[in-house]
Amino acid sequence: MTEPNSEFYVYVYYDPRNFQPFYIGEGKGKRLFSHESDPQDTRKTARIRSIKAAGLEPTIRVIAKGLTKEQARLVEKTLLWSTRGLTNTASGYFKKNFRPKDTLHRTLPDFDFSNQIYYFNVGHGEHRLWEENVQYGYVSAGQRKKYSDEIRRLHAGDLIVARGKGPGYRGVGRVVSEPVPVRRFLVPPCAKDRAARGKPLVQLALKANVKDNIDDDLKCEWAAAVEWLQTTPKAHWKPKFGLYAPRGVTCHSIADQPKTIKYIEQIFDIRFGELSSLR
Repeated sequence: MTEPNSEFYVYVYYDPRNFQPFYIGEGKGKRLFSHESDPQDTRKTARIRSIKAAGLEPTIRVIAKGLTKEQARLVEKTLLWSTRGLTNTASGYFKKNFRPKDTLHRTLPDFDFSNQIYYFNVGHGEHRLWEENVQYGYVSAGQRKKYSDEIRRLHAGDLIVARGKGPGYRGVGRVVSEPVPVRRFLVPPCAKDRAARGKPLVQLALKANVKDNIDDDLKCEWAAAVEWLQTTPKAHWKPKFGLYAPRGVTCHSIADQPKTIKYIEQIFDIRFGELSSLR
C-alpha cells in the first residue's frame, strides 16, 4: 500500500567519464533536473561544467521512489554517509543518528558500546569539592532544576571526565549508581575512604554544604556514585587546542568531541572503548 505524501524520491548524479557518483539529493517533481541550471559556483556546478565541456551530460538516475519526505531524507543520508568523492556541501538530515565519518578506527559511545562518555563539571565552591568527590566516590549537582536535570542524565556504566575549578581535567570515573537526592545517597563500596563506605553522605563532616535545600527534590543536590579510575591533583589542560570545557554546563556528552576524547585518553593513559560496557 502506498503511503500518503509518498511522491518523494532520491536521485544520484553520475559522471559519465568514469561512472562515479558526484552528487546525491532528494526531492519531488522536477527537483532532480534543477542542478544543471544552478547559478552558484560550487564543486557540484564546476563538475557539471567540466562534464559538459567534454561534450557530455551528467547521468541522472532516480534510485528510490514512492517515499515520504522523511524516508527520502533517511535514504539520502545513508548514501551521503557511505559514498566518497561527493560534491554535496550539506551533510543531510539525521546527522545525530549516523556515525561520524572517518571514525571506524575507534569505538564510539552509542554506536559501539551502550554507555555514554560525559564531561562533568565538578566545580569548587559552597556545594561541592573535588577532593571530597574523590574521597567519598561521588559527583553531585543541584540547587537549580537545570543542574539537577543534567546530572540525572547519568546512568550506571557511563564514564565521566571531571573538570575542576577553571579549565582542566581532574579525573576519569565510571558511574556505579543512578543519581538520587543527596539525602538518600550512601557512600559506595568503591569510595577511597573505607570508614565512610555504606554511610549516608549527609551524616559525614563535609566541607561542601550538600544539605542545602535537602528536602526539596527540585533544588537539592543530587548525587551519583562514581568509581574513580584515574585522578590527578593538578588539572590537565592545553590552551588554544579546542578542548571541551564550557562554562555553565554541568553534565554533557562528549561523544562528538574526538579531539577532547583523544587528549583525555593520552593524559590519563586509558582507552574509553576498553573501559565501556560493550553491547
